[in-house]
Amino acid sequence: MFSKKLRQRSCIACRGLDNRTDLIRTVLVGNEIKVDLNHRMPGRGAWLHSKCFLVAVERKAFNRSFNYEGQIKVKELEDYLKNLSN
Repeated sequence: MFSKKLRQRSCIACRGLDNRTDLIRTVLVGNEIKVDLNHRMPGRGAWLHSKCFLVAVERKAFNRSFNYEGQIKVKELEDYLKNLSN
């Protein structure tokens, strides 16, 4: 069995593979993107490099990943990423 650190995921924006510890897992709740810090929230997850946030928003990668039509709120994720850089 593989250890959790070796499991790789692809970023929804750049499509690059990376260890899941180096990516941020997000989950769609209603029409809001929530950050899943413990990787345990129910539902489909979308993985993202912190540097790829703007690309994901521009390309509507969240809509595609969650198969959601309509406006998705990314404020919580944006605030989380701002706090990471401080």
